[in-house]
Amino acid sequence: MIKIGLFIGLIILILVIVSIYRETAKKNQIETEISKLKEEAQQVAKANSSIQEKIDYFQSADYMEKEAKDKLNLKSPDEQVVVVKPSMAKETPIVQASGPDNNNEPKVAIANHLKWWNYFFKY
Repeated sequence: MIKIGLFIGLIILILVIVSIYRETAKKNQIETEISKLKEEAQQVAKANSSIQEKIDYFQSADYMEKEAKDKLNLKSPDEQVVVVKPSMAKETPIVQASGPDNNNEPKVAIANHLKWWNYFFKY
């Protein structure tokens, strides 16, 4: 009788240990999922705040004024607009006075960036 009682007690103990292990594993899995969801919620909150900042900026008077100036070519009543047109002339070399070693031929000084351009891209 004692052997049967001991055997039944051992089986019950094994079943209890297995169920405790399963519950602990489920608890760990749920905690991991909760932490992932909290991180995701923080990222969504950051994205929401960033979007809200952009919305506030796009609705601000500064943005409206900037867009009116850039896209509609408008100006404030108290400001003056200066238009600078690009030069149509091509690169003009600078002419220096003639040197003693060139037999009175004028020296042509080319801007430094043009010298580099010619060095790399002209034969």
